[in-house]
Amino acid sequence: MKNKIISLIVLLICKSIGLAGEPNNPALIKGIIEKLNRAADNLKNLSAKIEYTHSQPLFDAQTARTGRIFYIKDVNFSALRINFLTIKQDQSKQQNYREDYIFDGMKLTKIDYQTKSAATEQLTKEKPIEPFELVQDYFPIIGLAKSDEMIKQFDITAVQNTLFLTPKENSKFFKTYKQVEIIINPENNLPFDFSATTCEDEKIIIRLSQIDTSKVIKKAVFDVVIPADFAQTQK
Repeated sequence: MKNKIISLIVLLICKSIGLAGEPNNPALIKGIIEKLNRAADNLKNLSAKIEYTHSQPLFDAQTARTGRIFYIKDVNFSALRINFLTIKQDQSKQQNYREDYIFDGMKLTKIDYQTKSAATEQLTKEKPIEPFELVQDYFPIIGLAKSDEMIKQFDITAVQNTLFLTPKENSKFFKTYKQVEIIINPENNLPFDFSATTCEDEKIIIRLSQIDTSKVIKKAVFDVVIPADFAQTQK
């Protein structure tokens, strides 16, 4: 009798471990998304190093950029800035390359210091939109906006702390990505690795490192002054 009980316990443990590793386990997916949602809602400040890699197999080309990312959210203001500082193309040496993307909830401002140009795109004229929601249309940084929206846009599977997102046919991402993989840090429940395969079979990888969510980001970080001699366009 005792041996049967022990065998039953071992069987139940093995079964539970197996279920936890199943990619279509609804409980696992729901739990990850709920934790991710809480972490994103509580996020007030974020600064990190960003590495962006874009591979184009058709042209046998790869571009890698590095820089910094900054985010702030309070009652009256929220903004996101991606500040690229270097670029490396294929086998060439890394060189300085400065480019800014600033989402302030109302518009996107892109500044290219190489071409001395700046473009401003009005994204909404009414109430501000969460910057992490806006950035999704330009970079596959997905998972830090509304989780219910993510569920509407993607079919989601999971293995441990990795989410696999496949755009639904009615999704705004359907003509952009085949799949997006998001790796979540179990210590803070925030995503730090984003890997997307585009519909053209190109690969985009974004990795965040040296993440700091405790240091208060000053609003001045987002007040970028466009030099007077830069060509400016507005949409």
